[in-house]
Amino acid sequence: MLGESSMVVTVSDREALDVLFRPRSVAVMGASSDEKKIGGRPIFYLKLYGFSGDVYPINPHHLEVQGIKAYPTLDDVPGEIDLALIALPSDMVENAVDDCAKKGVKITVIFSSGYAEIGAAGAEAQRRLISIARASGMRILGPNCMGLAGFDTRMIMTFGFAMETLPPELGPIGIISQSGAYGAVAYFESRERQLGINLWATTGNEADIDLAEILEYYVADASISVILLYMEGCKDGQKFMRSLEAARLAGKPVVVTKVGGSQIGAEAALSHTASITGSDVIFDTVMEKCGAHRVMSMDEFYDLGYACSVNKNFPNGNRIGLVSISGGVGVLMSDTASRLGLKVPKLSEDAQARIREVIPFAGTRNPVDITGQALNQPKILESCINILLEEGICDIVVLYMAMSTQVPAIADVFLQIMRNIRQKYPNVPIIAGVYVDRARCKALEELGYIVIREPTRAVKVASVLLKFGQSFAKSQPSPTPLLSKRIDSPMGAVHEVDAKRLLRQAGIPTISETLVVSPDQATAAVFALDGRAAMKLVSADISHKSEIGGVVLDVEVDSAASIFKKLLASAKSHKPDAHVNGVVVAPMIDNGIETILGVKCDPVFGPIVIFGLGGVFVEILQDVTRRLAPFGVSEAKEMIRGVKGYPLLEGVRGGEVADVEALADALARLSVFSHENQDRIYSIDINPFVVLPVGQGAIALDALIVPYASN
Repeated sequence: MLGESSMVVTVSDREALDVLFRPRSVAVMGASSDEKKIGGRPIFYLKLYGFSGDVYPINPHHLEVQGIKAYPTLDDVPGEIDLALIALPSDMVENAVDDCAKKGVKITVIFSSGYAEIGAAGAEAQRRLISIARASGMRILGPNCMGLAGFDTRMIMTFGFAMETLPPELGPIGIISQSGAYGAVAYFESRERQLGINLWATTGNEADIDLAEILEYYVADASISVILLYMEGCKDGQKFMRSLEAARLAGKPVVVTKVGGSQIGAEAALSHTASITGSDVIFDTVMEKCGAHRVMSMDEFYDLGYACSVNKNFPNGNRIGLVSISGGVGVLMSDTASRLGLKVPKLSEDAQARIREVIPFAGTRNPVDITGQALNQPKILESCINILLEEGICDIVVLYMAMSTQVPAIADVFLQIMRNIRQKYPNVPIIAGVYVDRARCKALEELGYIVIREPTRAVKVASVLLKFGQSFAKSQPSPTPLLSKRIDSPMGAVHEVDAKRLLRQAGIPTISETLVVSPDQATAAVFALDGRAAMKLVSADISHKSEIGGVVLDVEVDSAASIFKKLLASAKSHKPDAHVNGVVVAPMIDNGIETILGVKCDPVFGPIVIFGLGGVFVEILQDVTRRLAPFGVSEAKEMIRGVKGYPLLEGVRGGEVADVEALADALARLSVFSHENQDRIYSIDINPFVVLPVGQGAIALDALIVPYASN
């Protein structure tokens, strides 16, 4: 069910990754004199960029490889070997790994494919490699990977060509990719955009070292402030989330490309790197909770890598200021911001009047339209931005200047204006949509400006920078232990009455009801309610009773006996082998607002709690929020406020205000209960969960608990 748990990275593990990225000596098994071959490229790079450590080519047929003394075997190497690269056919790899273990190699990188990604036989061969490594304390990166690079030590261990085409330049970015090809492209695209990279790694099948371990290493590395991550799946969700949380607490943005969301994509990912892709919606929930950002295009991936590497301040806000030389583009940016949930606050009347003094026919609300007159009077731009920022109503600003800055003379004036603005407002993130040459662009970036020409892309980047800021500002969550003692759900199927009993023990209020097993008991139970009643079949073998006529509402005393018989007959007709425990009799609840509380236990990331309003909101509009369990009441309230139909709970149009406190308490308790039973429960469905008027509480009318064994 849950992925095999791994320990948090220990000191020795960090030391192992120090060896991986910054080894003092490397050996290449399968070393080739042809620098274009897989066994030749790493040696070529080590020579080209001046790796300062010892290099030992291993080749029994040559005395030297690419001008470096070669050795027939690892055992012939006179010194210690920190890192050994295996670039050999798969049928030779197991012996090579054994040789590495006997030599005392600390880390082995395996290019070779033909392991878990091809099926059961390959998976067994991969397990043998890991068994050999663990017996000696050796770590493995791969197999089926494209290698890694620690550019600060000029150690490049890959067979790709991108690092020759575009030489490395040090910078704040760390790249991790489960796919070798995507990793190579990520390097190339980043460098083509003039981005600096410090560490780069591809993890392949992740038989041992996985992306979560490298991610945590990057978080602890002071030279890295931005992490770009490509992934197809995750074998250990808890470990991955711990690494993301560490990045959030360190204020380091993690930008993620995650494939495998569609069924076709999931199958392709499984065959590619033997990954467990998990639910796409659940993955997005993980991203939201842990403060990472998932992108859906390569352009956005690199836009954000660039923006986060230039930007030094991530404000905790949601307000954007828009300044444009084109009124139409200002409206376009405003529309984009609104769709992304950003606030475009209106400037005060005083500020608008001041802008009109500078340029009488300007658009003054926000967006601020400085018009083409700014070409004749460049100071208009400086004055309007200063007025906007003096208002203190914007957390980030996007400026669009179109082609106006292409003229060198105007570009120089513009650059001086931007220097002046940055002196007054050193911490406000500003994205500039300008056309300037590389030298002027670099000068703007050194001032902390993000240069993105296309205005809607600029606004999208602004929205993500603000999301990072909001996430970084949150303290580490500490769920309130709502349950006085652990409540264990049975391993097998449970019927509705037992499900409600378990939830009641967990502190989740449920309706008072009576289980009856005869027509006479049914009549007596309805009579005792002194009013309208509901009657339902009780059977763990029948999940959706309403679909077979197993639920009857508005039952009166004189019809209770006949309805009891009818319900049992319906069960026998639709599912003859079902075990029926009886019929439950409960009072009708007429007031309150129907909501739905649910849980889905993901095999990788654990339980996800789901909340939505009942009826059309869930069924048609899919208006739901999700959170990873466990969480406390404050996070439950955020979850409740997140649905679009939330105003109904606030008493919209004369309705009564609902007891949101009771609802939040129930959600938090459900999260703790599901977390404690994640190895037993596959899903929970509480529908409807009626929220009564404020002060009167909330109550579960129906509940379904599906154990893993029944799924």
